[in-house]
Amino acid sequence: MLVLHIGVDLDNTVLDATSSYLQYYNKASGLSLAPADVNDYYFYRLYGWDNEQRKTVYHKYGYDIHWNSKPFPMAVEILQQLFEKHKISIITARPLLFHEVTVKWLKHHNIPYHNITLTENKLQECISSKVDVLIDDAPHYAEEFALQNKPIILFEQPYNSSVSNDIVYRASNWVQVIKHVDYLDSLS
Repeated sequence: MLVLHIGVDLDNTVLDATSSYLQYYNKASGLSLAPADVNDYYFYRLYGWDNEQRKTVYHKYGYDIHWNSKPFPMAVEILQQLFEKHKISIITARPLLFHEVTVKWLKHHNIPYHNITLTENKLQECISSKVDVLIDDAPHYAEEFALQNKPIILFEQPYNSSVSNDIVYRASNWVQVIKHVDYLDSLS
């Protein structure tokens, strides 16, 4: 019997999306920003782009951005361990346009999961799917979940350092993630 239902984000949680985005955003812009320059969740703004310009670049390079992203250290191994005991749902805000490359990337990296959903409304998805905890990097999702008294493991990124709440469990690596999951499991 699976114990917890865990929602897992991909970009900057399971994988280093920042480096991949920067590679292609730099190519499109002629700039040469580095990961150390990123301090905003919506880092396309660092290029001076509005959301429409971002969409144009993202639709042109999105497949390559997602395919060429590298998993964070221990993410694959720990997700494989979690899959043995818990229900794993990949819940990403990627557009449906990138569903196929997302599934191919997960398969290529041997990341097991029970289901996958591409949605920007992660809170509603987690409520309707009865997710017990979400692992994510986005500050706005952490705040939404905390307001609903739903635990979230917040994968640390420079742009989410201001989020603070007793129900937000911070993790800077996947070893810390599994420790938080084990703690939450002990409460259930």
